[in-house]
Amino acid sequence: MRPARAVVALAATAALVGCTTGPAPAPTPSPTTVAPSVAADRTPAPTPTPSPTADDPFPAGPVNVLLVGTDSRDPADLTGNADTILLVHVPADRASAYLVSFTRDMWVPIPGLGEGKINAAFARGGTQTLVDTVSGLLGGATIDYVVQSNFAGFIALTRALGGFEVDNRHHSTVTVQSTGRVVDFPAGRITLSGTDGLIYVRERKRLPLGDLDRTERQRAALVGMMDKVAEISDDPVALAQLLPHVVGNVKITGELDAADVAALVPLVRTLEREDVVGLMAPITGFGSRGGASVNLVDGARMAELGAAVREDDLAGYVARHGTEYAP
Repeated sequence: MRPARAVVALAATAALVGCTTGPAPAPTPSPTTVAPSVAADRTPAPTPTPSPTADDPFPAGPVNVLLVGTDSRDPADLTGNADTILLVHVPADRASAYLVSFTRDMWVPIPGLGEGKINAAFARGGTQTLVDTVSGLLGGATIDYVVQSNFAGFIALTRALGGFEVDNRHHSTVTVQSTGRVVDFPAGRITLSGTDGLIYVRERKRLPLGDLDRTERQRAALVGMMDKVAEISDDPVALAQLLPHVVGNVKITGELDAADVAALVPLVRTLEREDVVGLMAPITGFGSRGGASVNLVDGARMAELGAAVREDDLAGYVARHGTEYAP
């Protein structure tokens, strides 16, 4: 099997899933228009050339990538709350990938700022504060890269892919307030296209476990996008057309540039759905802090999850606890 670290290349295009309600955004911005309100990073050029024979740019050992999707309604702005926080862990053996979601309402210590919902770590302290918060929850696990995006990038990528398929766990029907259009998402394998992908990953009120189920939909969308990229990667022309959408709609922090992303995307081709394991950072249930509803962290299980990430043994964690996320 080809190295599963290729998931990072596509993860860079799906960081924004699950943002909050708002109208459809304007056309996708160029990376040069993004407001410089977050930590300094390397923003890739918009037109890379696929290079399937390029050397792997990642360091030896496991790789951790933090995906951040903000609730900004301005397509050129990556500020706001981080309503999608998802860690992609690629083991050293490169045979699988793990998607670990952190629900936005988890009540956590925020370094330098006291306590609060985890999505406020980004809004109050920026990228590095969110990285430090997630790393702290995981006992000091290293975050190698950060990928950020927002509404516009997700819609643009969905359209560039020509849609993608997800394994939908729960049936739901959503009425789009601005148009009155009814969107039905039956259970099972379904295809998402246009703005329906964003509607799908933002839905929570009609799902049994609300935001917990929404994080599951975010992970399902990421897997579906990976499958579609794998399909497109067989066509060099289609792949070359897709890549500018990948690097043009995200902001990457870390030593990973456009050429590296281009080299990784073709590797997605042999990554199977069953090689990607979805998890949620553990909570014990729900509570209230300062009148706000919050998710309560399961301290013991979180410590175990952190050890599994640091020791590159998420397979062992899954063997002990499975992948169900209901508290």
